[in-house]
Amino acid sequence: MALSEDVSRIAVVAAGHASPGEEVAAVLAVESAAGERIYLTAYDDADGGRMWLALAGDGVPVTSRQRVREAASIAAMVEIAEEAAELEEPAEPRVASLPYLDSLGAGSEIAGGLPAVEELMLDVETNYKLPLE
Repeated sequence: MALSEDVSRIAVVAAGHASPGEEVAAVLAVESAAGERIYLTAYDDADGGRMWLALAGDGVPVTSRQRVREAASIAAMVEIAEEAAELEEPAEPRVASLPYLDSLGAGSEIAGGLPAVEELMLDVETNYKLPLE
């Protein structure tokens, strides 16, 4: 299955977890250091609020704080590295992974962006749709 089909499938599953007035705003495909695919899903409401939920490849919500933090940190670091490399927004989804991050070669930019990584991890944890273990 192509990544775009996978992301679409997860978006449908994620929509089932949306509260009234929320919509799925983004589905970010992330590969953990162990090679596990996690989909970090953002939900926006009409008031500008944002909630988060991570879904495993089978669509089951992730409740492990460690796994959610890892997914959020990899997604944030890849975003920072892509911005530093001045890459255009890809037409197709891509997987945020440590090997991809290495291929971007943005060491010092990542170090400078650590506060943004921490901020995203805190936002995800604080506004997570389920209790984290």
